[in-house]
Amino acid sequence: MALHVRHPVWVFSAQPGAWTFTLLFFVESVSRATLATVMPLVAYGIFGDKQSVSLAYTAVSLVALALSFTIPSLIRHLSRRWTYSLGALLLAACALLLNLGMGWSMVLSMLLRTFGAALLNITLNLYIMDNIRKQQLVRSEPQRYAIATIAWTAAPFIGAWSYGSYGVLAPTLFSAGAAVALFAVFWMVRLNEKLPIRAAKAGAARVINPLSAVPRFVAQPRLRLAWAIAFSRSSFWVTFFIYTPILMLEGGYSATTAGAIVAFGNLMLFTNIFVERIARRYSVRRILAGAQICAALALVPTALFAANNALAAGILLVVASFFVSVMDGLGPVPFLRAVRAHERPQMTTVYRTYLDVSELIPPLVYAALFGLAGFTGVFLALAALMGAMGLTALRYLPRSL
Repeated sequence: MALHVRHPVWVFSAQPGAWTFTLLFFVESVSRATLATVMPLVAYGIFGDKQSVSLAYTAVSLVALALSFTIPSLIRHLSRRWTYSLGALLLAACALLLNLGMGWSMVLSMLLRTFGAALLNITLNLYIMDNIRKQQLVRSEPQRYAIATIAWTAAPFIGAWSYGSYGVLAPTLFSAGAAVALFAVFWMVRLNEKLPIRAAKAGAARVINPLSAVPRFVAQPRLRLAWAIAFSRSSFWVTFFIYTPILMLEGGYSATTAGAIVAFGNLMLFTNIFVERIARRYSVRRILAGAQICAALALVPTALFAANNALAAGILLVVASFFVSVMDGLGPVPFLRAVRAHERPQMTTVYRTYLDVSELIPPLVYAALFGLAGFTGVFLALAALMGAMGLTALRYLPRSL
């Protein structure tokens, strides 16, 4: 196919390594993180209450989940290169749509952001699995997340401050510019384009349709557990990014304060600098399980303060984010070590549905809990999820991991 031809353009690295993927992930993070605090605040202003915001996120996530199963087909027909490029352009379009300030444009902007992130996530993971050895993942993944912390610390605060000072146009232009920069950087590094769907090994079951990959995925206990761990981790971040700004706003604090709380929470991602060394000493299993249990313990007092002291609740959310951040660099490792090479494209599609499901189920549950127990009920439910998954990981993750 013509789309698979490697034209003679800039070549930065003949054999991409961990730093190549760290750079791409960093630029992507700048674009997404700039609007991390802004989008919930804009949605809250448009829809009027947190229950409606929750339902909007639920509807978007439901559509995005269905669309995610088309990604292997997109990769097959467009190639990884153009699928990744499309993801970057969707992030830019999402930012520009946010300026229209209407309900339909808000929902469409949220959908483009979610689907664009899915395209980038799946294609980047495929590139990583083709170029980084499994034994190196414990070092490369924490490095990738640690460097991205710079973006996820500074950009949410910059986005919230510029939104409060200059309106929605300023952060959206910054985010769109970063997405265009991601497009340019990606084409400059020119990652090697391998076949998007590899032939199965002799005697192995070939899985082409991603929907048919679901039973294969569910039949493998290690993949199920990897998905569940990722889901609980992602559920925390969904809650943190969507509802922390709303919690601050309802508590009488400014958008800038909300941006500062989110920025401090993301600052905890710097723990990934030390995660590799700790994991080699105590094992991935103990760290993942212990981090989830500690996060659950921090969320209990968060729930108690949420009703009458938003700032104290926000600070406790930052404490909880410290423990969840420990999971971020190591969270993908159980999946990346367990997945079979010939099933990577389809299994990666199924695995990354934890992102869509974590943006679908928690907001739907929260929409009901807000009417019954407010933010207190929301944070207690999240604490129960994190605690249960921590105990499950401790019990069932391989001791050799």
